[in-house]
Amino acid sequence: MLRILVIALVALVAVLFLVPRPAETPPPVEVATVLDEPRPLPAVALTDAQGEPFSIDDLAGRHVLVFFGFTNCPDICPIALAIIAEAVDRLRADAPEVAPEVLFVSVDAARDSPQRIRAYLDGFDERFVGATAPEAALDPLLDALGVTVHKEVSGDAVYNVVHNGTIFVLDDAGRWIALFGGSSHRADDIVGDYLALRAAER
Repeated sequence: MLRILVIALVALVAVLFLVPRPAETPPPVEVATVLDEPRPLPAVALTDAQGEPFSIDDLAGRHVLVFFGFTNCPDICPIALAIIAEAVDRLRADAPEVAPEVLFVSVDAARDSPQRIRAYLDGFDERFVGATAPEAALDPLLDALGVTVHKEVSGDAVYNVVHNGTIFVLDDAGRWIALFGGSSHRADDIVGDYLALRAAER
């Protein structure tokens, strides 16, 4: 009798190992808007913060947070970049294997030289990648992402640039997969939703 019980127990254990276990449900995305399908972006010839030719394809293999702005921005840009820096710093510490790159694209090429962009980004994170391009060259990328840019001129050479405060998320193939809309962001939201996006990809 004991032998029969042992055999039955061994068989039960074997069956339990063979039965497929339900996959873990990834945590929900709380704030970010996730696209139904990844969207390829147009190839745009940019210039990086070292004055070298650059394209989004140069960041292939890593997920990327993309933010458009300009170095003379009085409020939205410095606030957003500081929040992005905080979020990415936490991701590098807690999940270094999935931490994203950050790409800042200036929409004010007339005033934002590569050197100015580099100095500006160094105030937030020396590892942030900076780039820009003349308006005509940049337009296809802005159109693809729905970024609106408008110059408000207040003098011969003085103007402000009104633009979106959106943070775009690209996958490791350079495709647009999600966004954090608006201009009021929180590091907690970026960290949580970025990790949720990465978990959903597995």
